[in-house]
Amino acid sequence: MWRVIASVHPVKFAICSDIHGNLEALEAVLADITAERVQEMICLGDIVGYGPNPAECLEMIRCLSCSVVMGNHDEACIEPEMERALNEYARAGIVFARNQLSNAQKGWLRNRPLHLDFDDFTAVHASLSDDEPWQYVLSPADALRHFMFQEKPLCFCGHSHRPAVWTLEGRRVRCLAPAGNVTLPLGARTLVNVGSVGQPRNLRPEACYAIYNRVALSIGFRFVPYNVKETQGKILAAGLPRFLAQRLALGR
Repeated sequence: MWRVIASVHPVKFAICSDIHGNLEALEAVLADITAERVQEMICLGDIVGYGPNPAECLEMIRCLSCSVVMGNHDEACIEPEMERALNEYARAGIVFARNQLSNAQKGWLRNRPLHLDFDDFTAVHASLSDDEPWQYVLSPADALRHFMFQEKPLCFCGHSHRPAVWTLEGRRVRCLAPAGNVTLPLGARTLVNVGSVGQPRNLRPEACYAIYNRVALSIGFRFVPYNVKETQGKILAAGLPRFLAQRLALGR
């Protein structure tokens, strides 16, 4: 049984994103979170889409009673007109998820906020910039637009499926390597992309999430192996596009 150790003043947060219906990856990450004795968990959205177990993944996250924000695939699952902004592979996953989720699960998704503010950080699925919906942060220019809207010293996001650490000192944006533990720079605003649990695109097949230690002021990136072949078999058995199975082994 996976559990997060309750704490009135949590020190360690496990922050994950983009589960995308990948049950095997989620189970591996939750086991790792339990072993790391994290006090609070936050999910940055896109629980559904692409993968073969959207309902199971959603129910697992819902039962954990952790903080969850909405992702663009979550929105498309409950708002069909949003499908038009997605590519053919994403649309196939959304149609599949919509048919798998119960009305209660869809109602729960509908009530997820777009962002959450904690004492020292913000949690959001994509960029905080409101130039257009669901913007990616992939370049220094993207990060700079995001930082114009980031009020807290620290923000966590997902959406691109690529772990990254962006910092802003004055008008200078830097990208730090997301390997192992990263110490947060003092006096700078920081944006951390926690990568993807269920469909990584950082050329590594492992499930990825991050641990924030608010006392040590550090981010630890965790890369967790899981049974990729089992998930691939389920994708094919569900009639989802073969490409969605193939890309899992490549991390792209």
